[in-house]
Amino acid sequence: MQAARKLQVLKVLGRGTPLCRRFSSSQNVSPFQLLNARNHRPDSLNALRKPLSRVTGSVGGNHFRQPYSVKHTRKAADENLPIEKASLAERLPSRVSIPLDGESVEFSTVLLRDACSCPACVHESTKQRLFSTADIPTNVHARAVEVDALSESASITWENDVPGHSKEHVTKLSMAALRNIVQLGQAPGSHQDSFLPPVLWSQEPLNLPDYDYDAYMKDDHTLYQLISQLRTEGLAFVTNIPGLEESLATIATRIGPIKDTFYGQTWDVRTVPAAINAAYTSHDLGFHTDLLYFQQPPHIQLLHCIQSASSGGASVFADAFKAAVDLFHSDMDAFYTLATVPVNYHYNHPDSNVYHTTKPVIDLSPLRIGNTVYTQFQDYLNAMECRHAGDAGVEWQTAVLVDSLQKINWGPPFLAPFSNHESPMDPGNSALSVLNSKADEWHWAASKFNALLQRPEYLYERKMNPGECVLFDNTRTLHSRRAFDMADVGMPRWLRGTYVDKDPYLSKLRVLQNQFR
Repeated sequence: MQAARKLQVLKVLGRGTPLCRRFSSSQNVSPFQLLNARNHRPDSLNALRKPLSRVTGSVGGNHFRQPYSVKHTRKAADENLPIEKASLAERLPSRVSIPLDGESVEFSTVLLRDACSCPACVHESTKQRLFSTADIPTNVHARAVEVDALSESASITWENDVPGHSKEHVTKLSMAALRNIVQLGQAPGSHQDSFLPPVLWSQEPLNLPDYDYDAYMKDDHTLYQLISQLRTEGLAFVTNIPGLEESLATIATRIGPIKDTFYGQTWDVRTVPAAINAAYTSHDLGFHTDLLYFQQPPHIQLLHCIQSASSGGASVFADAFKAAVDLFHSDMDAFYTLATVPVNYHYNHPDSNVYHTTKPVIDLSPLRIGNTVYTQFQDYLNAMECRHAGDAGVEWQTAVLVDSLQKINWGPPFLAPFSNHESPMDPGNSALSVLNSKADEWHWAASKFNALLQRPEYLYERKMNPGECVLFDNTRTLHSRRAFDMADVGMPRWLRGTYVDKDPYLSKLRVLQNQFR
């Protein structure tokens, strides 16, 4: 049965054949078709995992998005007037030729005009633009280009410039910036993160240094080391913290603003009767992502141990990225199920708060190369392999996959019942047939993933003592807690928690990286 399942999936996905040798069989689809295909949930999950065509086209060997096939109209005062679409030839943009390193290089006119950072285009103090890219006239072109060998720069004056700019307006670009455009595809002022990649946990014990509270609060380099470790290992500990309620907020705001939720800016974890959250009971807490019923769960979670007189209740952490990678290598069918089939999560307290979201367990970043969008990771991997000059073995494949992992959405305590509400009905199949297939396939794949999470090489266990705070990546590092002994129930155990969102965390990481790296 299992062999038959695997064979069927391999046939559907066409794996093993690099996509560069299958381009001739691909079909072009419009962005509307791709959108419909993404939203459509067919009755068979094998069909769901069938690769969709790529969104691409070409003119003179250059890829471009195909224009929409629908007609756009605007409402006139007394009638509907069709907006005529310009032909492709009319829409082909002009170019600016600039001598660079002994060659004449052609740049998009819009690209260079858009890159202008003079005081008339970018406010000197706010660093915000004073013009809109959409306001650049379609017939803009370079009136003159002057290259200054002494200052290593090119100055461009424009004809038909952005409204409000005088004819004396000059765009000045360094030769280094122009080389970056040519070699890296980055216009000046554009941003591309150069963070260290996540390091998957292994069978070797996870050797994490503790960070002293005073050093963390006073020394920016210590802070940089800790938040860099959150990026690479997904887990860090601060020790020697004052036993004050407000200590947690001071640790969190060192990174960025606290995320306020219906639990408050900070919240306490204590065993209480009639608990509204599993964390407030003495039961074993399985691995989970916090606030998974939010559209955007928090990125960093912090837990400060203020009191702990109990003998049980050790904290356990698991590397869910490692589990996802191993699932991909061991059972591709299960991996694709968890990456493509969305399930429901909720917080259902009708008298106070009702939250509900639907999302897959494995959340991948958009699989895009140029203007080509891939809906299956294996097809994306094959396409990357065609462009890769070195060995494309398991280690290389793992690096590509880790780079594509956005987050893991794993929250058994928050799962809501299965539904088809994001699965448009197929006329040939009943609602029950679709739901049966979805529940069976997802359960089978989730069981595989859950089994991987229990392996010792995925785990880090530590009983937190008073004065310690754990910080972890809530979108990668799953956390759980061992159950208390009955004798521990009622003993003083007090953890205080809070969250920081992804944007302020990454902002702080970028600022400190610019300073120390």
